[in-house]
Amino acid sequence: METLYPERTFYFGGIIVFFRVLRKRIIWVIGMILLLTIAVFSYGYIKKIPNIYDRIHPNVSLAEETSDPHIGRNTDKEIAHMLSVETNITILESTMKLERFYLSCGHTLDEEHPIESCYIGKTEEELHTLFPKWQVKRFVPEQVVLRMEISGYCPDHYIIREEDGYLIIFRADKDTGIPLVVEALEISLDQLSTELQKQIREGIVVDNMEAVEQLLENWES
Repeated sequence: METLYPERTFYFGGIIVFFRVLRKRIIWVIGMILLLTIAVFSYGYIKKIPNIYDRIHPNVSLAEETSDPHIGRNTDKEIAHMLSVETNITILESTMKLERFYLSCGHTLDEEHPIESCYIGKTEEELHTLFPKWQVKRFVPEQVVLRMEISGYCPDHYIIREEDGYLIIFRADKDTGIPLVVEALEISLDQLSTELQKQIREGIVVDNMEAVEQLLENWES
């Protein structure tokens, strides 16, 4: 049976096809808009993450973004310092101070210098093991203070004694207090008075070499 109006059938069929194609395109456009919206929001969220991190760690971000090598090194030192405070260990910038207290004269000899590389990164307990004769008086990442009491005189003093009948000038070792020979004199103990001989056998302590020379001149005259 033939269609009475073939032109109308073709016309309505074309309209149906057009709307189907249009619907697909609309769906595609809506999908692309949704994807673009999601991408924009995702990018904005990601951009917020470094901003939050910058507020918490401003120095780290500055070291990463700047081309100045000095800023980077300073930041590394600050980070190392923070870690050392948390773990309580010595750092590269630490100093070590040695206090020697001499019991015979009551003087203290202090020495302070940058810490040696072999002692960097050590805890208080580790340093106590490495310096068993010393007392750990102070321990912070920036400074270590060790103290030791020594039985003897400090190196600022000279001691005149007798050995084998002759006078000997001694000076104490700074680490042990043990008297070390400075000079052996050709002055016999027998040449001196009995009272002076007794004093020399016990040891005559003077503060400097000039005082030693003055005493020798008096004894020889």
